[in-house]
Amino acid sequence: MVTRGTAPGNVVYSVHTARPGEIGSVEIVFTSEQEARAYARDRSRDWRITSASVTRFTVGELGTRCAIGWYVDGAEQQTHWNRQLYPTDGNSPTT
Repeated sequence: MVTRGTAPGNVVYSVHTARPGEIGSVEIVFTSEQEARAYARDRSRDWRITSASVTRFTVGELGTRCAIGWYVDGAEQQTHWNRQLYPTDGNSPTT
């Protein structure tokens, strides 16, 4: 189903989960940051998940992806960490 929030140029929020021994994947995309954060917080409590992260980006625009939240066991983690979020990222996030 396509909602008004998925049109090119609109900001969306994806939730990516990581599992032990796996790369992980995007599970769902929201048009609301609050909904994405609530889902990630809850999902990170699942015993099969090591963490869940929220990424903001603009539909159809390269270079707009930005990590905005990271949760482990339901708790938001510091926003600075020393690892690549994605294999294609050249640098670790600075925000």
